Amino acid sequence: MFLPKKTVVLIVILVVACDTALVFAGYYLSGRGAVAFVTLPVAVAVAALIVVLPIRSLLQKLKAGGEKLGKFLAFASAGHLEKRIETDDADAFAEIEKNLNIMMENLEKMSRAKSDFLSTMSHEIRTPMSAIIGMAQIAQAASDRERIRDCLQKIEDNSKHLIGVINDILDFSKIESGKLLFDEQMFSLKEDLFFIESMFQAKVEEKNLTFKLSVKDIKHDGIITDALRLNQVMINLLSNAVKFTDAGGKIGLLVEEIMHVNGESVYSFAINDTGIGIAPEQAKKLFTAFVQANAGMTKRYGGTGLGLVISKNIVEKMGGDIELDSVLGEGSTFTFTIRVPAQTEMIRAEVDAEGDETPDFHGKRLLIVDDIEINREIAAEILRETGVEMETAENGQVALDMFLNQPEGYFDMILMDMQMPVMDGCEATKLIRESRRSDATEIKIIAVTANVMRDDIRRVMKSGMDGHIGKPIDFGEAYKIMTQMLK
Repeated sequence: MFLPKKTVVLIVILVVACDTALVFAGYYLSGRGAVAFVTLPVAVAVAALIVVLPIRSLLQKLKAGGEKLGKFLAFASAGHLEKRIETDDADAFAEIEKNLNIMMENLEKMSRAKSDFLSTMSHEIRTPMSAIIGMAQIAQAASDRERIRDCLQKIEDNSKHLIGVINDILDFSKIESGKLLFDEQMFSLKEDLFFIESMFQAKVEEKNLTFKLSVKDIKHDGIITDALRLNQVMINLLSNAVKFTDAGGKIGLLVEEIMHVNGESVYSFAINDTGIGIAPEQAKKLFTAFVQANAGMTKRYGGTGLGLVISKNIVEKMGGDIELDSVLGEGSTFTFTIRVPAQTEMIRAEVDAEGDETPDFHGKRLLIVDDIEINREIAAEILRETGVEMETAENGQVALDMFLNQPEGYFDMILMDMQMPVMDGCEATKLIRESRRSDATEIKIIAVTANVMRDDIRRVMKSGMDGHIGKPIDFGEAYKIMTQMLK
């Protein structure tokens, strides 16, 4: 609580008056020495007059600024971001208030953008889920085999779309947290491009589009980077081209090597289409998180709005950049570059070729460990055609007991879930490996789990497992892993 200005002035005047009286009294009573003694309070009083008033004024301004800052924080914490602090131009804190108002406006924009994003995500997730549930109900009531097959195909297609949406959200989350890691290995760029071409051939034919792959001046075919991430960018851009190009249109992928210096090559990838195109003011928003170029297009064509943000981050981690050249109504060309280690040819390791046929696991015994009954049922039903003998366990503790209570060598492999009640898969694997049985270190244990982050895979391998299969299970890939380990 500060004293009023008038009170401070009055006190100073009284002090000066008293000291003046003391000066004269001292002069007559004690001589000039007393004058020097009593003049010290006078100096103090004068200093107080000069210093106290400016300090008081400054403290009052700080107090006022603090009150306004507290007001802003109270509004923000209560969610009332629409409130404004009235700016007093004469106030020394006008600039601070201006910056606070700008910050509040930015918070509002981000809040609205995230709300719109969540609404879009809800739509993107619910749409395939509705199709999956609806097709399942139709299949249950249908008696025609072809109708059931059609329903199952649509269930599979919508399930893959749903996984794509979830993967976009997870990838964006990893980008925000700085955990988007790369698995860099050497592979043939040309072979990878031919794979991408074959992957899109059916899609463009179904929509009556023309797709052309052009490979130009690729002198260094063996490149070292994350093939899955590179493919993710190409697939995202080509999928958009197919989505936004009407029947009869054209799509192209041109890849060329621009330069090679000190063991590294720069490659350019250009994806062009004759689709709907993008207006310049909308194109600026495409690479911004939570912001989509055109709400109408989103509702018509779908999509998370994260694909280009993720692609830009991947390309930048590969030492390149991504650009857009588009004309509304005429088409678009996305061009991105990467700079990666490269050599003339890929160094090939000898790999046993595996066909697409169902493997023969007769004479092998498998333990399936999963706390969800339907997951055990699906795995058992699909694996049954391999001829493998199977037993199941609902958690890690049951699996551990079954392993220890059976003769050595009874099980050839364990498919182990990670997250389970009572005992999780990693703990069960660790205890199996630490048991004193002769087969404890020999039995093959593979994680089959929805935990697919890089840290999850490290944890799996650290616990003593031999491999990792992500959920939903790609049984083609699962067969290859199982075949290698059951030889």
